[in-house]
Order: sequence, then structure tokens, then C-alpha cells
Amino acid sequence: METKALSSQLSPTEIKNKDFKKTMLGYSPEEVVGFLDSVAKLWEKIQKKEKDLLSTISQLEGEISKWEKRKGELEQIKEAAIAEAKTIIESAEERSNQIRKNTESWLATVLQEVEEVERRKKNFVTAFRSALETHYEILKTEESKNESLSLRLNEYLRS
Repeated sequence: METKALSSQLSPTEIKNKDFKKTMLGYSPEEVVGFLDSVAKLWEKIQKKEKDLLSTISQLEGEISKWEKRKGELEQIKEAAIAEAKTIIESAEERSNQIRKNTESWLATVLQEVEEVERRKKNFVTAFRSALETHYEILKTEESKNESLSLRLNEYLRS
């Protein structure tokens, strides 16, 4: 977007060569020419500065345009990153839920197995205790039979 320099509407040469009507009571031509020469030199500097500024403006407008295009690209990248982040989070949540369900299922199985082992232990202890008591009773009976046999033998031998 090139803007035309306003200073180009009047050139330093036009300022230097400007002719004025001469009057009897007019200004000194030497002073007018000297002044116009200094105005022309100043105007030349102003034109150059204006040209430089317009060039800088044009460059900056190009940079702005480039960054505005880049802004659109960055917005697209940002939107894509947000969409990807949502997908990753959803996937992680699904995986987390699946892991939790699997863990809960495994834990329920382990608890059932522990309960079964405890039940078997209790049954074993009860059966073992019963067997021990039965054997103890048998041993007591045998011991008393042995005592009674020895008493009978002793009595038989004494008689």
C-alpha cells in the first residue's frame, strides 16, 4: 500500500524558480531569492525524509501483513493443539477408567480367593482339631486298656 508523498506536489526546483511580479514597493529580489533557495534546500530535505518515512511505513505494513497471516497460522496451530490435547485427555481418561475397572475386578477376585482360603483354613483347623481330639480319646482309651490289662495280669499273678 504505497502512499504518495504530499511533498511531491511542489518540487525544490519549482520553489527556486518561482517568479514573482515586481512592484515598486515590493521586496528585495536578492532577499526573496535567498529565502527561496533556503526554503528549496529545506524542502528537498523534507521530501527525502518523507520518502524514507513512506518507505518505512510500507515495509512495516508488509511486516504487519506477514504477522497477521502468521497470526492466522498460529490460531490454526493453537486450535489443532487444543483438539489434540482434548483427544489425549479423553484417551487418558478412558485408559484410566479401564485400568480402574480391571483393578477393581482383580481386587474382587483376590478378595474372593482370600475368603475361600480363610474358609478352607477354618475347615482344616476344625477337621484337624476334631481328628486330634478323636486320636486323643483313642490314646486315652488305649492307655486305660493297657492299665486295666496290667492290673488284671498283676491280679492274676497274685492269685
